[in-house]
Amino acid sequence: MRSEHIVIGIVGLLVSLALVGRASAQEKLPLSSLCDLQSKAIQGEHHEVRVEGVFLAGLEGEEFVDSRCSGTSTMIDLDLRSNHNRNALWRMVYRSYKGKRKNVRGGGQPVFVIFDGEFFGPPVPDPKLPPAILKVYHPGWDNNSMTKLDVYVIESVKPVPRNDPCAPTKANPTQWPCFQHNPESH
Repeated sequence: MRSEHIVIGIVGLLVSLALVGRASAQEKLPLSSLCDLQSKAIQGEHHEVRVEGVFLAGLEGEEFVDSRCSGTSTMIDLDLRSNHNRNALWRMVYRSYKGKRKNVRGGGQPVFVIFDGEFFGPPVPDPKLPPAILKVYHPGWDNNSMTKLDVYVIESVKPVPRNDPCAPTKANPTQWPCFQHNPESH
């Protein structure tokens, strides 16, 4: 009788593990364009995404940008469910500039990444505000971003290609030309 309970327990455990394995092996979400997500963002809505872009670590937080829609950014909140690529990301962000130590927060390198996470449109303003203010008030997640991405998985980490408008210029490697309104002029 006791051995039957053990066998039933083991079979139950194996079935549970098989179901968990099948769920984690689901197909990946399609790769989304950050520009498309930003331009189609609806106030108060959010959904899971897989998106590529350039990660910037700055003094005021982390931002996510794309050279195709320069001048807009998405606030990043690292809410990692896996440490996969976390150390690789921070090593690339804080690597030195040609022997000069600039590994202080805010002095990081831009990094090309693919993130999986939850993308949020602009926040909904407080409905208690007067109607006149509600008409003109459009709150963002921070001073620079109308959208936000809670990152659950860092899928890929690579250097920004030299020919990408988001790559730092050789003349000023601490400049982020992608986070301006006309990156092609740099």
